[in-house]
Amino acid sequence: MNVVSCKYGRMRLLIGVVWLLSAVVVFGSCSRLEMDGKHNQRVLVKQQQRAMEKTQEVITAIQNNNINALHSLSERDDNIMFFVYRGNDVIYWSDAWLNSSGLPFKRVYDQWVFKQWNNAYGICRRTRFDDYFVLVIIPVKYDYTITSPQLHNTFLEPFRGNDNWTLTAHQGDSEHYYPVYSDDGSFLFSISDIPDDAPYSVSSFADRSFSYQSIFTSGEREDNTLNLKLQIYYFLTIVFFVILAAVAIYWLVRYRGFRNMRLGGKFQLVLVSLLSVVFISNFVLSVVYIRKMFVTRQEYGIEKKAQYVQNALQNLYFWDLELSPANTPSLNVDLRDLCYAYETDIHVYDMDGMLIGSSSPQLFDQGILSRFISPEPFFGNSTRVQYEHIGDVKYLTAYTEFYNGGYVQIGYIALPYFISQDQVDANVDNYVVWLLPLYLVLLLLTILVIWIIARILSTSLGAISKNLQSYRLGEKGTHIDYFFNDEVGDLVHHYNDMMDALAESSERLARTEREAAWRTMARQVAHEINNSLTPMRLTLQQLQRLKGTDRFDQYFDRSTQVLIDQTDNLSNIASSFSSFAKMPEVQVVPVNIARKLFSVITLFQNNNASVPIRYIGAETGVWAMTDEQQISQVFNNLIKNALQAIEGIAEGDIIIILKETKQEVVISVSDNGCGIAADVRDKVFHPNFTTKNNGMGLGLAISKNIIEGSGGDISFVTSDEGTTFYVHLLPAEPPVSPS
Repeated sequence: MNVVSCKYGRMRLLIGVVWLLSAVVVFGSCSRLEMDGKHNQRVLVKQQQRAMEKTQEVITAIQNNNINALHSLSERDDNIMFFVYRGNDVIYWSDAWLNSSGLPFKRVYDQWVFKQWNNAYGICRRTRFDDYFVLVIIPVKYDYTITSPQLHNTFLEPFRGNDNWTLTAHQGDSEHYYPVYSDDGSFLFSISDIPDDAPYSVSSFADRSFSYQSIFTSGEREDNTLNLKLQIYYFLTIVFFVILAAVAIYWLVRYRGFRNMRLGGKFQLVLVSLLSVVFISNFVLSVVYIRKMFVTRQEYGIEKKAQYVQNALQNLYFWDLELSPANTPSLNVDLRDLCYAYETDIHVYDMDGMLIGSSSPQLFDQGILSRFISPEPFFGNSTRVQYEHIGDVKYLTAYTEFYNGGYVQIGYIALPYFISQDQVDANVDNYVVWLLPLYLVLLLLTILVIWIIARILSTSLGAISKNLQSYRLGEKGTHIDYFFNDEVGDLVHHYNDMMDALAESSERLARTEREAAWRTMARQVAHEINNSLTPMRLTLQQLQRLKGTDRFDQYFDRSTQVLIDQTDNLSNIASSFSSFAKMPEVQVVPVNIARKLFSVITLFQNNNASVPIRYIGAETGVWAMTDEQQISQVFNNLIKNALQAIEGIAEGDIIIILKETKQEVVISVSDNGCGIAADVRDKVFHPNFTTKNNGMGLGLAISKNIIEGSGGDISFVTSDEGTTFYVHLLPAEPPVSPS
């Protein structure tokens, strides 16, 4: 069984090899002429079918007197032309590039015949109905007697072949001829690879024509420097984008996809990709726009020239009622003079659409141009600038009416203008040669900025992630969901772990802190009370010893004052803790903060004449939102602290400044003392903290509560040269007095 299968498999393999070799041999034996000939045979049959369908549609349109249907048929891009005749007069034509010298085979109807016109080969067929007949033409290949690097005798689409091949009515029997037959099997023509006679020289045409010079010249560019620059710029651009693509692919492979890339890499990849797309799109659109604007400017220029020529011809033929062949000699001379004046060729057609005069009649004599006017301006009754073509070369033509002095139309004026592809490309290249380097430099700078920003973001987020691994917060938080494995993902992961740990200890920590605070408070109160009770006890004991002696009365007066002072101190201690524990709620109202501050400063200046207290600000009229009663206590505490900070300094100085903006009111109290030590700066606003031998350390804590209760903020800046406290309050409008 296996042996049989193996044999069949080898046989199939052998058959396949033989078939492949046969196909190669057959294919290699087929010449280019034969391959293209077979293709053209198939295409011709299809074109004949389309031509017959179009003929029937033309007949229907004429019978229905539907000229619009004829226009629609003319606009089809199928390279099938048709002419409509009534007797010997042409009444409609679908295109005007074919140069024909008359009707072909006048008595031949309803059969395809081969025809060589002045500028093309093709086949045609005449169909008669009523007083009309339709000539439908299938052009196959251009046959201009004059060629140039721009003008070639190519095969028309959808036919194909070598430009040097010829079409002939001779049915040759050698390998240099390939016969082509009609759809009914009759012979039409042969395609021959034997070159035709050499074309005529084009130098005379180039010298005597303005608009068509670029067709008959070499068309080679002379600016090799510009070409070299463009090649270098394009090469650098391609290399640049290849490097970008390689880097992007490397990142994606290294991190195994976009999802696992670091945040900085994602940021750079996305932005650089978008920037590249924008760059390429903008560059392409700019080039397209420049190309379009160049053509638009040329169209506008040829339209203006057409108007000038129209006015000039109107003056020259002011009294003419019509144009006829009798006008041709003089008209050609006038058109030649005008073409030198306006540097453009000029053609004039009569009211039947036939050429009546030209500044370059040799173009029509040699079969380069047709003597028919283009059907669009003639049958469409519209003047326009449109594209026409000679072979595969397109050019612009502006059409306008030919009026006499009475503004009666006696013909049509056509001004051709050839915009060569070299002209358009040169204009675009001049634009690209400075635009492309600018775009590349801007793109490089933008990518550099993106890299720097991404680097900063990645480094910053990485540092935050690292710090949070060892940091513990004293408040409860919630989990954060994040689905990417980048720096932010690491940050979220550590944050969630930290929240789990804090959830277990937050309640215990809060309870411990409250107990520690109360113990600290109790020790402080006990310490301060003991400081006052000790001198009181010693005084009373001394009074007991001196009772009944002569010194009792003298010591009694002195002791009572000591006892009163210590009692007052105990009262102050109780009042301070009571004030801190039971501070009244802050009542926020509009307050004339300047007047409050100035009155407190004046009080201190009167009682501390030896210390200069300088004030910079308004004495009244500055309003802020705060507690009218308690704000004075804040100012008292700040000024007292400043006075205590400059004790022992020979040139002590205190500066108080009041500033008002639209957003806030700022009061600053500055001294030139020795500043606050770095190790105690975080405790300045804590209750019971003080750096002085006397005092309870509650002044700044009370001040902070008052300011924050007013919706403001209090802070300080300190150094070895002094300390400045800042109070920020919200501004307020003065209250309206009742009338």
